[in-house]
Amino acid sequence: MTDQTAHVTLRGLIMARWVLIGLFGAVLVLGMLTPASLDGWLQWLPTKPAPRPFVAVLVVWTSLNVATRLWLGHGQPTKNLVAIHLLVDLAVLTALIALSGGAANPFTTLLFVPITLSTQLSAGWAGAMLGCALVCFGTLFGLVPGTMSAEADERWAGHLRGTWVAFAVASGLLTLLVHRIGQTALRARDELANLRDQSIQDQHLAALGTLAAGAAHELGTPLGTVSLLAAELPHMASDEQSAAIDTIKREVARCKDILHRMASPEVRVSALSARDAQPWLLCELVDEFDDPEGVALRISTTSATKDERGTTTLARASLGQIMRELVANAAEACRRKPGSKGVDVRIDVEGDDAAIEVVDDGVGMTAEVAAAVFEPFFTTKAEGEGMGLGLYLARAQLLQLGGTLELESHPGRGTRVRIRVELRPPDPFLDR
Repeated sequence: MTDQTAHVTLRGLIMARWVLIGLFGAVLVLGMLTPASLDGWLQWLPTKPAPRPFVAVLVVWTSLNVATRLWLGHGQPTKNLVAIHLLVDLAVLTALIALSGGAANPFTTLLFVPITLSTQLSAGWAGAMLGCALVCFGTLFGLVPGTMSAEADERWAGHLRGTWVAFAVASGLLTLLVHRIGQTALRARDELANLRDQSIQDQHLAALGTLAAGAAHELGTPLGTVSLLAAELPHMASDEQSAAIDTIKREVARCKDILHRMASPEVRVSALSARDAQPWLLCELVDEFDDPEGVALRISTTSATKDERGTTTLARASLGQIMRELVANAAEACRRKPGSKGVDVRIDVEGDDAAIEVVDDGVGMTAEVAAAVFEPFFTTKAEGEGMGLGLYLARAQLLQLGGTLELESHPGRGTRVRIRVELRPPDPFLDR
């Protein structure tokens, strides 16, 4: 048994003690102060409790419970300590029942309480507690009141012996069933914990796979440019070769930057598990953007993104990759429309969410195209110019972050993409 289970069991015992102490206190008060008109109806006990010893036992039991509760706030209980407490409670219950009628007392069924709690310890302790409870019940037979005729006394004594046998059978069956239920629940909890761990690992692998696929997609454009220019170099004039070489160097640097982001510690940690990520400000997302070639890019942030309201543990690498893909698509739409003013990005905080908009005044999309752009391998580009995975991967990453995406587009007027995702601020209790 784990210490946590011992702690829970002892807390349950403390609560049960208060209930039992209140019950026996009420028995004492009713036995001593019940009006004569109600005495017959409330005469549950064969004899009234002996006040002084009864009160003394209750005071000792109350003091023990208070001391146990105070100690539990600082100490760590063990299985053996909890078992000792249960044995003490069994003895106290036997004493209180003995002082208020013995085996004829209807409250003998309360001996089930320590037995039931012992099933949370182990099968051995449950069996030992059951044996002790039967012995305690047996000692109460010497206290059967002799107020009836001999024939009636014999029938009453037989009834009490039958009660003892019924108690033995019921408590044994209860102990077995509750212990088995507890063991089944424990196995189910362990299986659930294993499934949860497996699910987390699967989520991590899916996040890493999506991130890698997104990086591969990002590499496609610069590598395609390098391949095209490298093939044309032998046929270029010297001045054209110089410009081409500069472009190749720039695209190679871009590839290295993409690979560097994939190999960074942030990707290995925050992209997979936000629990371990270092907090950062949402305004820092500006550093994740690449300037699109031939298109103006304007990025605006609000004051909320620069203070505590904009602090987040979101996977920055994943969010940055999503934004680069959205901006790249917006820039492509602007290039296809003469006179376009470019792409506007607005980063804000709304409540507990990051709200980001990417707006372009490019060629726009029809309703049919807008409904299909997030499907895998769907593309409006010419064959060989794109794989149709960029927006699909971007939305997949956003879903892994728990975000939502809305797209609004009109042919000839441009497109607006709005995403919202919970900021996941750092837990102040984990930072202590």
